[in-house]
Amino acid sequence: MPASKIKSDGLLVARTPELRLPLDLVTESNGILGKKGSGKTSAGVVLYEEMYAAGVPVVAVDPKGDWYGIRASGLIPDSALPVPVLGGQHGDIPLEPSAGTIIADLIVREGMSCVLDVSEFSKAEIQKFMTAFASQLYKVADRTPMHLILEECHEYIPQMVTSADARMVGAWEKLVKLGRFKGIGVSLLSQRAASVNKNVLTQVDNLFILRTSSAQDRAAVKGWIEYQANAADILSTLASLNTGECWLYQPARDEPIRFRFRFRETFDAGQTPKVGEARRAPTNLATVDLSAIASAMADTIEKAKADDPKQLRATIVRLERQLAQQAANAAAAEPVIEIPQIPEDVREQLVRLAEQLEQLLQWAKPLKWTAPTDSLPTPEKQPLVARESVPMTPPRPAAASEERAPSVGSDPRVSKMGRAVLTVLATYGTRNHVQVAILAGYSSKSGSFSNALSALRTAGFITGGREAMTITSAGLDALGHFTPLPAGPALIDHWMRQVGPMHRAILSALILAYPKSMSADEIATATGYSPGSGTFSNALSKLRTLALIEGGRAAITASETLGEARS
Repeated sequence: MPASKIKSDGLLVARTPELRLPLDLVTESNGILGKKGSGKTSAGVVLYEEMYAAGVPVVAVDPKGDWYGIRASGLIPDSALPVPVLGGQHGDIPLEPSAGTIIADLIVREGMSCVLDVSEFSKAEIQKFMTAFASQLYKVADRTPMHLILEECHEYIPQMVTSADARMVGAWEKLVKLGRFKGIGVSLLSQRAASVNKNVLTQVDNLFILRTSSAQDRAAVKGWIEYQANAADILSTLASLNTGECWLYQPARDEPIRFRFRFRETFDAGQTPKVGEARRAPTNLATVDLSAIASAMADTIEKAKADDPKQLRATIVRLERQLAQQAANAAAAEPVIEIPQIPEDVREQLVRLAEQLEQLLQWAKPLKWTAPTDSLPTPEKQPLVARESVPMTPPRPAAASEERAPSVGSDPRVSKMGRAVLTVLATYGTRNHVQVAILAGYSSKSGSFSNALSALRTAGFITGGREAMTITSAGLDALGHFTPLPAGPALIDHWMRQVGPMHRAILSALILAYPKSMSADEIATATGYSPGSGTFSNALSKLRTLALIEGGRAAITASETLGEARS
């Protein structure tokens, strides 16, 4: 942006030049609400253009995939903004779901304006990226003014919060409530006021209300402005506002004002196409120094790798699996164990695992198998059994409800449920308590499950709270050799065996639809049950209690763990 265009006398957002909004909006929280086609996105772009012109770093989160147009000129020549677009079909640089922390560090360190296009992410990937991004941004912000524009914020700050959404919504609620102290301002854009989390929306300092017609969304607006003297006048005009026209309500400043946003200067990539009109592609793209950004990202990524123990844990688990496979294939003769080339800091762990393997072989040698006698009943022959009742064939992954025999090297202090938890964490790495419960085959809401987690923490076998649990080295030693739990389709099969026919039908319909949600009526139609029956409601309730499904009757979704296990 040329120095001659830098603006310091306020934000010129209206078509009336004399109406300027104070620069304080940069570090305040704003809500921009309006139905589809009301000019909501263009209003957000105008704020982006004005704040960028004021020399403020601005970041837009784009779940639609049309904010890349700010890189090109629109109505005004040479108005393209030289900001990088990360992710999406039109991105300058790819964006990974696991890069939330890295991107937050980069934005703060470089004072960078950009567009984060998350339109190609799945629901689970958005949860992962947006949680890490918001948490890290709040953590590293250095009180330098910056602004976030959150397009379609109801997609990741929803009113109906599922267990999978909880951490993400909590991170954004904290940032909106407390970000101003850190120099972070936020603009929340949504076409569904009723669907935006009220704990977050009620924190905004300035509310821009564009054309709104639905009863639910008007009710949400009414709840925000009902104590304003002329609230009735505002509400009565909402359905008839022109495109781009809005009411601005600022409780801490003046009376509500009505104005019309100016036209955006950059290219409108989200403009609705008209019949017979050729699609216009963006031209005169602004030049961005991508090499500098790529270099900065590379430095940030390497630092993150150095500070992150997950790679070390992954190496340990991989070695455990290799040794477990060697044990399963062991013959009568002593096998020759080849020590792989591994990092020095993992060698001690490998030695312990080798000792456990040796114990396994010594334990297996004395076993002698007894053939069945002629007196055994026929035609159903009994399987060969050892005198110690040990299975002759390698054990299949046991269902969580089945009794597991202790493994070699296991700690006798660990209960059956505790072993299941440790096995989950050893197999899958860090998980939250709901994911652990589902993978282990227990209810996350049961008291016995909570007691098992408490006992493991007290013994030092796991670390972390309910949202992120990890097995420790002591936990791996206590677990000993283990058989991994079911994963993928096998996990779905496991749960299908644990529930009744109606539950199975409901789960099947939701898993096939994942990540999309279904209403209770749609599920009933798909499964052939009556949506108003008590047994149908009870089945939904039980599946929610087991954390296998999420959401209310209007929008029910299979849990993320089961949904992603389908493939």
